[in-house]
This record gives sequence, C-alpha cells and structure tokens, in this order.
Amino acid sequence: MKKLISIGVALALLTMAVVPGAVAAQPETYAKVPFAIIEEGLLLIGDIIAALPTELGIPAWIADVTDTIAPFAGGPLSWTVDMLGWGIWLVGDVVGSLDSLLAGMGMELPFELSEVAGIFNTIACGLFTPWTAVVAPPFDPCG
Repeated sequence: MKKLISIGVALALLTMAVVPGAVAAQPETYAKVPFAIIEEGLLLIGDIIAALPTELGIPAWIADVTDTIAPFAGGPLSWTVDMLGWGIWLVGDVVGSLDSLLAGMGMELPFELSEVAGIFNTIACGLFTPWTAVVAPPFDPCG
C-alpha cells in the first residue's frame, strides 16, 4: 500500500512539473484548431473501423491509414496555416513599400498601394485570429 501511495505522489509531482511547461509550449494561435479537429476525426474513424466486425468486409488497413495520416494532419500540415499567413503578410509589406518606389520613378497609380497592402494584412490577421487576437510580436499581422 505504501508503494502505491508513493507512486501516486511521484506521479502528482511529475504532473505539477510537466503540465505547466506543456501548456506554455502551446502555440498562441487558434489557426490550428481545424487541423486538430481533422486529426481527431481521422483517429475516431480508425477506431470505429477497427472495432467493426470483420464479417462486414471492411479492410483493416483503412484504420492503419487513418492512424498514420492523423498525426500529420494535426502536426506538420497545421503549420501550413502559419506559413500561408506569414506569406500573405509579407506580400502586404512588399506591396505597401512599392508606393514610395513608384513615386520615386514618377509613376502614379489610380489607387494607393498601401490600401492594397492593408487588404493583405487583414487577410493574414484573419488567418491567425478566427476568434480573438492572440498573435504577438515580432510577427503581428494585426498590429
């Protein structure tokens, strides 16, 4: 009984040490939520298929495929949102800086490129903040 209590105390102390660090390591964006939903959906489909009777004729390899694809959807694939947002923000900055370049060359456009740049920055901000503004400097498309 003492050993069981010691193990419980050790696990509690480990949890108190590890969980705050794991929570702090979470990304400060909600943009990855749809990918987490896709990941969990694929895992659920795999679990359901694995639990079905073999008499139904559903191949077992489908569960293996969903279990293999799910971590990719929740991990590396989710970072494509960040890269897309960063790329759109970069395009906005480049387009915004073209105003002074074109003015220096004596060229005029019927519209302000800074307004076009604002559209790109608004799109980038929207990608990162579907529910609330949580993106922080140095990359802050909503700033």
